[in-house]
Amino acid sequence: MNSGSAGAMTRAIRPLHVVTSILVALAAGAIGGLAGAPGVWYAALDKPPWNPPSWVFGPVWTTLYLMMGIAAALAWPGRSTRAGRAGFQLFGLQLALNSLWSWTFFHWHRPDLALINLIVLWVTILGTIIAFRRVRPLAGLLLVPYLIWVSFAGVLNASIARRNPGGVPVEPVGPASGVAVADCAPWDGAATSIYLSSAPAAERLPPTAPYLQLIVYESGDRLHGLRVTLGAQEAGSGLAIRCQPGGECAASHGGTIEFSSSDTAGILAGAYRLTFADGPVAGSFRVLRSHRTALCR
Repeated sequence: MNSGSAGAMTRAIRPLHVVTSILVALAAGAIGGLAGAPGVWYAALDKPPWNPPSWVFGPVWTTLYLMMGIAAALAWPGRSTRAGRAGFQLFGLQLALNSLWSWTFFHWHRPDLALINLIVLWVTILGTIIAFRRVRPLAGLLLVPYLIWVSFAGVLNASIARRNPGGVPVEPVGPASGVAVADCAPWDGAATSIYLSSAPAAERLPPTAPYLQLIVYESGDRLHGLRVTLGAQEAGSGLAIRCQPGGECAASHGGTIEFSSSDTAGILAGAYRLTFADGPVAGSFRVLRSHRTALCR
């Protein structure tokens, strides 16, 4: 270690530097957030079964941005050293690439290009860790969870890009409103049925066709933030039924439903991707929860 780096390690860390660095890191996340929330397009993508629920990403990224800011503050006293200069150049570049990934993936709908972005981002994070570690070991160590998470994100991004060539999922379909009512699972356990139709909410159940029924084998108060994979006869799974004019109904061959994590009283919101014999359908919903109860044996 050179004398400049050693001197940098002995300098006190000012609270203002910590706050400023954290705000800069959070600002990069906010710029990426302007690309838009995952929404219907993301829900309509064909994703691997191990894809985390959407609510996980917010807390994880917030924690990582905080750790980035603290790492930068710890390394700041050594900014005039060779390692410090290189580290902060790479740190700024990785923040820009971080924001760009959100725009490439969520706004421009290009998982393939986003994967290239992530590969370059991974390299710049590794370079930042090496440089910051030479200035202050703890500064480099604080970025290791970030590198691990981006590694996982890269594997997930690669899987999504492979499953969705060109990044264009099925077109969303309507309607997006309806009602959610208590129902019973095949084994008489708790379930929730969401009826999506153009008929007035809860006027008649089932509503007049056409309508889409999403059946989830969970009670309504446990659905917020839940990602449901359809097709199994077990709690946490479910079924979708699409009924066309004339009374012809068909059950889905599989699919997923992602519920919003926002716990709005009396409201269930989310998005779905379903597979039927004639192809996949996708859409979003925001429905009222009915006070109707279901008597399950």
